[in-house]
Amino acid sequence: MTTRNLFERPELFENQTRFILSADAKPKRLTRSSSALGRSYSRERFDSNASGSDTQDVDDDFENRISEDNIDEIYTERKPIDRNEEINYDTDIEADVEPPRDHSCRAIYIEQCRRHGIVPSTHFLRSIDNDNVTIRYCGLKPINIKVMVAPLKINSTITKLDLRDNCLGSRGTIYITNLIKENSYIDELNLGNNDIGIHGCKILCKVLCTNRSIRILHLDGNRFNDECAQFFAEVFLQNECINYLNLNKNFFENDATGRLFGQSLIENQSLQELHLAWNRLSSKACGLLLKQLGANARLTTIDLSWNAAALFTAKALNDLLKKNAIIERIYLEHNKFDTECATYIGKGLAKNETLKILSLNGNPLESSGCYAVLKPLLKHPTCGLQSISLIGIIVNRDFLDLVTELSGVLPQLDIKIGREREQEFE
Repeated sequence: MTTRNLFERPELFENQTRFILSADAKPKRLTRSSSALGRSYSRERFDSNASGSDTQDVDDDFENRISEDNIDEIYTERKPIDRNEEINYDTDIEADVEPPRDHSCRAIYIEQCRRHGIVPSTHFLRSIDNDNVTIRYCGLKPINIKVMVAPLKINSTITKLDLRDNCLGSRGTIYITNLIKENSYIDELNLGNNDIGIHGCKILCKVLCTNRSIRILHLDGNRFNDECAQFFAEVFLQNECINYLNLNKNFFENDATGRLFGQSLIENQSLQELHLAWNRLSSKACGLLLKQLGANARLTTIDLSWNAAALFTAKALNDLLKKNAIIERIYLEHNKFDTECATYIGKGLAKNETLKILSLNGNPLESSGCYAVLKPLLKHPTCGLQSISLIGIIVNRDFLDLVTELSGVLPQLDIKIGREREQEFE
């Protein structure tokens, strides 16, 4: 009997169908072991060309195979999933997890250098965590300042920043202004000899008007001229924190600058030291500045050395010494004071009791002028002068006798005379 006779005998077909349906109804996954699969595979291959056996024999053979093999080997029991068991999934989320980022000043500086293609400064890296960051004479470009500003903005240890003699220019100054707006820990800033110019001055002074942290500021040697005077006048009027301002070696010269500085300093209640040496201030400009300081209640030191101060300035100084009881140190070295000027200075000293230091080095006073400065002090034993410097002026025997006599009246007074020594001017 051939296999197609199976369809001619419906009762066998029904038996076969019932067996298949019963297998599908079991809640078990049909998996076979390797041994069972091997045996079943060899037994289930039928040669289509061979003569078919009796259909009943086929059914018996199939049933025998089921009975021979253990049903557990054919059907494997489905194991329940343990919800509490930890399942490790290999997902893309684990691959995307980034390591913790370093937010230190050093790491931020190196990252900024990498972004802008700048070689990191080893000197800056060594001092980045110190309270005093000093980088002088390195020829820093504006881009170097830009990458330094980012880490310094979050630096809470720095109190002094010295970038003197680097030629930053106005562009580099813009980056510095961004820094001092963000960092409130810097109280001393040195930007001397950096060629800031009028454009940089305008931006810097605008920030300084609202700054409340900087106490000491060095801006000498930056080509500030009379057009910059109005910007600094605004700083004098609005800033309440700057105690020391160095504007030496700039290009201030006309009378309006002296008047503007003097008027703005009347309202200033914080500035204690103002340095305007090595400018081009005329005698009238210096005089207008000093005349206004009579109403100032905070300034203790004024430096007008190496300008063009002469008779007009000497008369204003006379008035200042009579009215002001705050100022303690006045530097008027290498100006144009002569014997007539010395007379007014001496009269002012005779009425003052608070001035401690007066420096007149290098002026054309001659011996008679020096004599005119000291002579009134013989009748002023309550004078508070501690030092008068007359170095670089030729004196005679009469003056030396006066010095000896004055030492008995004012023993604390130190009178300096002789050859002028080489001095360092920042």
